Amino acid sequence: MKYNVTIVEFSGDYVAAVSSALASLGWNPKEGSSYLIKPNMLNSKTSDEGVTTDPGIVSALIGFLKGKGCRACVGDSPGNAYPGKARAVFEDTGMMKAVLEAGGEFLDFEGQPPVIGQINGELVASVPFSKHVLEHRIINVPKLKTHVQTVMTGAVKNLSFGCIQGASKSKLHTIGNTPEKMAKVMMDVYSYIRERVDLNLMDAIVCMDGNGPSFGRVRRVSKILASRDALALDMVAFRMAGIDPLCVPHIREGIRRGIGPTSEDEIEVIGGPLPNYEFKIPSTFLRDLSLRFGSVVKRLVPKISFDKSRCVKCGECAGICPEGAIEIVEYPVVDDSKCIRCYACYEVCEYNAVKIKQKALPL
Repeated sequence: MKYNVTIVEFSGDYVAAVSSALASLGWNPKEGSSYLIKPNMLNSKTSDEGVTTDPGIVSALIGFLKGKGCRACVGDSPGNAYPGKARAVFEDTGMMKAVLEAGGEFLDFEGQPPVIGQINGELVASVPFSKHVLEHRIINVPKLKTHVQTVMTGAVKNLSFGCIQGASKSKLHTIGNTPEKMAKVMMDVYSYIRERVDLNLMDAIVCMDGNGPSFGRVRRVSKILASRDALALDMVAFRMAGIDPLCVPHIREGIRRGIGPTSEDEIEVIGGPLPNYEFKIPSTFLRDLSLRFGSVVKRLVPKISFDKSRCVKCGECAGICPEGAIEIVEYPVVDDSKCIRCYACYEVCEYNAVKIKQKALPL
């Protein structure tokens, strides 16, 4: 089976770029359908900072859907979400303004009780999905970034974590307490939600490498990618970033399960040739060994610490910690014996106060 991934250059016109990507892919919505556009809304940091999905892409998608006679809704569950947080993140990042001005509808994932999905996966038995996720067809709009726990984050992770309501995401960190286990968790959830996804459109305009997904190095790539299949999209996007897809645990896990393409040979890239941007991978992984052997052979074992000059004592780090390893005394304090190195605290901190102290293991 062939999987198509289209890649287009972004030159400043969101409508033209999105329309070109969809036309190249040959994708059109069914008139009268109701769609949930699912961006990546991690926290209040903006798309220009390489963190959240570009509101311009979402606005263009809303216009495209409405022009086809479809309902266009937008929603997400940010990290450590609680009632009111999603709305605040949408407003702070300019996403809410873009959605409403384009004629879309904002859906608050935390605004109603979740629906429990009986996944019966390899590691995950059930998941509390936002009710909205199960009421619409889904257009997945991830951001291309590195990630300190999963090497890279993209289309699959945006679905497998962002569709889960509230702080329940932290429980998945407990289950997925290694990169390999996290890959299984992600694919368990993705397998359940995959059939509801009609389109994956990736924001690779302003990206992030290094210690993403919150405080890595901002990289301007100026591309938009699209595919009907999330795993195929991730494989092409990661290759474009200079990362062998087989070095990313969830790609290997998806191939093992036969969910999507089993190799890059099954993917046709439309709009190539594919550029190579040589992203810097997170310091929590050994790049040379990873690329040489096609897998993340051994992680560094960094410890979490806090920069008191940046910390505002908001408590988000303690709130998201799945093991209760962080206590707010005067400033956050980590119980290292409980810490599972999921780096969820690093991910949700908006002040760059969480530091990853590297300590290399001998080979």
